[in-house]
Amino acid sequence: MNLILFILSVIGLTHIVVDAEIGAPIHKWIEPRCPVVARIMDCHQCAGFWCGLVLGPVVSWNPLFWIACGFAGSFLAQLGYWTLDALEAYAKSST
Repeated sequence: MNLILFILSVIGLTHIVVDAEIGAPIHKWIEPRCPVVARIMDCHQCAGFWCGLVLGPVVSWNPLFWIACGFAGSFLAQLGYWTLDALEAYAKSST
């Protein structure tokens, strides 16, 4: 159950950070102050890594495992983005 929660949480949190309107004011505020963080917020893989790292304790309390969760988060976030993008393209072509 923790693994499913981790997968869905990483994909959802990354989607909120990168694509959601709720994150736009935060992104605008951060961009002139810290451009590196703003670039991370524009990239699914980058944001997915950090989201996975933050959500690592959901899966395990081993700090070394959190790094693996970061890498898994990077992959899962990109995979989630591709999946949602493909579904959106399919929905647009069907109508």
